[in-house]
Amino acid sequence: MTSKTNRFIPLRNYTQYSLSKGALRINELIDFCKKENIPAAAITDFNNLFGSLEFCIECKKLGIQPIIGLNLSVRTKGFIDGNILLLCKNEIGYRNLVNLVTKAYLDNSNSSTPVVSLHQVINCKNGLICLAGGIDGIITKNFEENFHLSDQLIELLKDNYNDNFFLEIQRYKTISGQNLENYLLRNSVDKQIPIVATNENFYLDKSYFNTHDALLSIAQQKYIESDDRFKSND
Repeated sequence: MTSKTNRFIPLRNYTQYSLSKGALRINELIDFCKKENIPAAAITDFNNLFGSLEFCIECKKLGIQPIIGLNLSVRTKGFIDGNILLLCKNEIGYRNLVNLVTKAYLDNSNSSTPVVSLHQVINCKNGLICLAGGIDGIITKNFEENFHLSDQLIELLKDNYNDNFFLEIQRYKTISGQNLENYLLRNSVDKQIPIVATNENFYLDKSYFNTHDALLSIAQQKYIESDDRFKSND
């Protein structure tokens, strides 16, 4: 990732609240990729593929390689709930991603949040790349409870996804964040699992921070001054 001609942006646009956490427009992202000679970009909305068609159309206009992905909620007995990031490698992967989204909404229709089981994620693994370890990821959530649970998850995902499994690292300034970072780095070396650095992309430029912060306040029905609400990093 030392050259502008060989970079990849994982677009992580969560829609956990009634309004999206993201203020990043698809056309603005693709224009940015073209300007910066970034050949590929991914869209990974939270529990849906609603933006994928528009994203692919805009990418095709400017010659950017679109990568369709999904940040999926996972609920499995014996583990703390969390998310897994999946990216399509090919048409088989896309069909499996659609299958997982369908299961999330239909098989778990009594839940307020569409979810799948870890068993379902593994059964639909063909054609997909799996990233795990982000701030809301299933490995992270279980690490905060008991790191032995994270050990089990890493082994399970590695055994099933093989070379298509990557540990995901996000740098955020907390004691727990530093401990998790060291844990992921150690596992990457000891178990020979490649590690990917990612960042939550909620807007394109730092000047958008205040506008995006207001959007988050509205989405959570909170005041801007409220301390008990989600805030992104500027």
